Amino acid sequence: MRNNILQAILLTISLRAAFTTQLGEQRILQSATSNDLMPLSSSLSLTNGITLDFQIQGTDIIFMIESTKPQGWIGLGFGSTMISTDMAIFFANMNGQPTVQDAYSTGQVTPQFDTQQDWTLLGSQIDSSSFKMKAKRALNTGDTGNDYVLEQGKKYDFCIAWSSSQSFVQHDDYYQFTIMLNNSEGSIQSTEITVGVPKKTLNIHKIWLFYAWGIGADIAIFVGRYLKAWKHHILVHSMLFFMINVSTITLEALVISGNNQMLQNVNNLDKNVKNHFIIGCVIMALIILQHIGGVLLKFGIEGTNKHVNTIKKFHLVSGITIYLLAKTNLLIGTEIDHITQVNYSYSQGVIISVISIVCLFLCEIFSRLYNQKSLNQIHNLGYSYLAKNISLDNHDHQELMRMLNVDKRETSQIIAALPNLKWVIYNQGVYDISEFVHPGGQFIIKEVIGKEIGRYMLGALPLEGYNFKPHTHSSSAINVLLKNKIGDLEYGESNMLQVANQGDSSKPEEKQKLHQFNLFKMVKRIQLSESIYQFDFLANDFQVKNILQGVNWIGRHYMIKEKGSNKSRLYTQLNCMTEGNINLRQQLINFTISYTDKNTVDKIEIQNINKYSQTLPFIIKKYNFSGALSKKIHEKNTQIDYQIYGPLGNGLGFSEFTKGQEICILCAGTGILPFLDLFDFLLKKQIQQIIPDHAKELDPFNINYNQYFEGCKFTVYAAFQHIDDFIGREWITYLNKLSQQSNNNLFKLVLKISKGKIPENVEKLKQNNFCDLILNEINNETYDKIYICGPPIMFNKTIEALQQNKVEKNKICIV
Repeated sequence: MRNNILQAILLTISLRAAFTTQLGEQRILQSATSNDLMPLSSSLSLTNGITLDFQIQGTDIIFMIESTKPQGWIGLGFGSTMISTDMAIFFANMNGQPTVQDAYSTGQVTPQFDTQQDWTLLGSQIDSSSFKMKAKRALNTGDTGNDYVLEQGKKYDFCIAWSSSQSFVQHDDYYQFTIMLNNSEGSIQSTEITVGVPKKTLNIHKIWLFYAWGIGADIAIFVGRYLKAWKHHILVHSMLFFMINVSTITLEALVISGNNQMLQNVNNLDKNVKNHFIIGCVIMALIILQHIGGVLLKFGIEGTNKHVNTIKKFHLVSGITIYLLAKTNLLIGTEIDHITQVNYSYSQGVIISVISIVCLFLCEIFSRLYNQKSLNQIHNLGYSYLAKNISLDNHDHQELMRMLNVDKRETSQIIAALPNLKWVIYNQGVYDISEFVHPGGQFIIKEVIGKEIGRYMLGALPLEGYNFKPHTHSSSAINVLLKNKIGDLEYGESNMLQVANQGDSSKPEEKQKLHQFNLFKMVKRIQLSESIYQFDFLANDFQVKNILQGVNWIGRHYMIKEKGSNKSRLYTQLNCMTEGNINLRQQLINFTISYTDKNTVDKIEIQNINKYSQTLPFIIKKYNFSGALSKKIHEKNTQIDYQIYGPLGNGLGFSEFTKGQEICILCAGTGILPFLDLFDFLLKKQIQQIIPDHAKELDPFNINYNQYFEGCKFTVYAAFQHIDDFIGREWITYLNKLSQQSNNNLFKLVLKISKGKIPENVEKLKQNNFCDLILNEINNETYDKIYICGPPIMFNKTIEALQQNKVEKNKICIV
């Protein structure tokens, strides 16, 4: 019994001793606040109220870190950055008690805890207003993989970070210091070196770029795209993006330079930070290229750079890329809120991005609808010159209108007389474009001086000689042009349309109708070839003149569209194809054939020739691409209403002053149509010369053809895929025959036919194409004027060949 009691007592004593030993060891590892917090020999005053004490004791080094502010944790790293750094993390509360953890970091990512824990907590004192912890480790822990070997008397860089959060998340601040491991340092003030970017810079970076690219960029786009009618829109657009882009580059450069060491190993960055950095660098590079392109674009637009369109495309594509990348980076930036004191949620970024993009989308829809409505109003109003009184205070404007309407001068003569005035014709109006800055480049302004620009404004054709696509101009562009109106062309007796049953009435309210879109119905179709028809249009309110005075009307055109549609196209006026003129021409040819065969004519009598016809003729080729107006005209029945506006333009620019000139015409396919009235006029002139004794009888309306084109010689080079596409070939080849017989060189025809036989007595084109013809036979001295009409590819190639042979631009007329 006594032995049993003795054994129990001994067991109790041994268990108590073991428990006491274990508790003592625990207290060494995790000391209570009453444990060792005695000051150490060296003390460094750091930043933000943080003090670091240290002392070397034998083979150990002891650190005590203290903050006058409450902290969740403080990290101490033996290295200037987080890259390859040995660390000790002092936690105020980990699993319910103060703890120090041995850690290491390979980059700008969350540090990893070391599998070999070499730090021992010696004491701690933590409350709601302060933080103090003391711990030690061996100078050489033997952990060569993750721990630095520290030596007394050696200088080291170290970094310190802290956070008020109890969780081990991204630190609040991060600073670098230099330390000398010497017990005799005493208490000193350390010089801090900020590692990374100052908080204020990051805050500005985030706030400014969030709103700059979230809202500011969209405002700049809105101004540049939808306020084009405002003359300052390019300046404001440029200035807004200049401020946004320069601030973006500046702030990104500050962040990158501040994080230079951190960015030396990008792969170690947090995923969002890494993506944000990479996209930011791409944006910065593109912005620099964008501004270089913008400067080139500005000089290109204001100068004569013919590559403006290429620069514009690059500017547009790079701008869209920057915009999308910036929106993406904005969203990524909201996911790294903890870097700054300013927090925007991801949802906020999405909302602001979606709102801005939707607003731009709605602006685009509204702009297109408004543009269609405005164009329709412009078309329907017709902008009659009688609807607006023009003030001609400018001397050059007065001279221009006088030469156009009174003297009927040729375009080249007007340009030579008024070299400083840049003007164009649009429909019936004459406009001053001297102050225009064309967004496609100022070379466009130079190219169109004196031209009728309807085909460009409607997007029917691109500017000839350039690899441009046709561009349909907006209502804003048209309105800008209309604001610079000088006056209108006065057609007078050369107007092909006249109000029915009004004779030659000159009442303004009656003539007013001739200058607006008017309703016509298609009443007749005549097939001329496989894909080419003549269409006759009837309007009850109008009659069509068969006889027009002078030659300035030759080559004018009309604008045709379906009623209620904005889709319109320009088609050549064909006075020679009215029923009355076809009849007159055939009678004249018959009389001339009879005269040349018999060499005498007893009596010439022109029968059944009315001064007016009932229908307005057009010859239209069918193009089968989707939405083509020509396709609709070919396929629609005669019940469809069409709106026709015209006549328009200044025609081919001939006048009574067109004398003694050698004129070349290069035409292909339906490119011959604008010249049919000219050829008809030349035929009548040639017939009068063949039969001079009967000139009066052959001129029943007293046109006096011989007074026009005196001493002129016309050489026509025409190319057709099929002989049937040669519209008017019977009487045009007859004109060529008469000219050969008379030896007056008034008219010469040279043909190239791919399918079919070339008519008798007509010269065949020796070269394979017009380009070879030009390079071999045409130079600046060959002709006084060269007219070109055909498909766009022909324009470009022939113009290029003419330029190669140094033919002056003022001699080239694009029809």
